[in-house]
Formats: sequence, structure tokens, C-alpha cells
Amino acid sequence: AGEALVRGEVVYFKAGDSKMWKAVATAAGTTRCVAMAAADIAADAAGLFLLRGFLADNGTFPAYTVAGVLYTPEAETSSQNVPEQAAPDTAGDFVQVLGWAVTANSVYFDPDSTIIEVG
Repeated sequence: AGEALVRGEVVYFKAGDSKMWKAVATAAGTTRCVAMAAADIAADAAGLFLLRGFLADNGTFPAYTVAGVLYTPEAETSSQNVPEQAAPDTAGDFVQVLGWAVTANSVYFDPDSTIIEVG
């Protein structure tokens, strides 16, 4: 991990240092989400990352709407970089579908490789 991560936060892979960093939909270089932290991970430490599958978390995730689509976040929610259910909609933002909510606090994570820039 390139920075401290909390279980459920979504990340991109930075080739320059071969580490996972928080994915954010507001910049081309940080928007391509490839994984989700499967446990809390300290900065510069190795950790578990979910590439695809189910993850439940009562403390990190907001109360998701069941069956709602999840997107790369535009900003942190309660200091955590977890998927959002509102698609990024500001010009220059990038939209990537990350999966969907199974329950209010569990998700099916399967990041799509298609990313669209908001015009």
C-alpha cells in the first residue's frame, strides 16, 4: 500500500512505485480502480486486496441502497475512500462501474475496465 488503507477502500495501481493508492474519479491518473482493500493496511505495508468478489463491512461502508450500482468515488466519505452510488457528474470526472450493493453493508466488487470521462 502506498498509503494507509481501511477495509473497503478502493485503489488503483501506481506503476511508478508498484503500490496501491486510493482511487479517485477526479483525475485520469487516479481513476482506474483495480482492487479493494480487504483488510486495514498500513502505509508501505503488504496487505490483502480483493480483485473481484464479495465484501461486507458494517463500519466502513455507508448504508447502500440494495442492488444499486457502485462507482469510483469523487471524494472520501467520512474520511474513507469507499465506492459511491452516485455516478461522478462534474466535467472532467471519470465514471467507472465497480459493482453493486448486495445489502446495505455488503458489495459485489467487479471493477469494469471501461471508463468514461464526463464532458
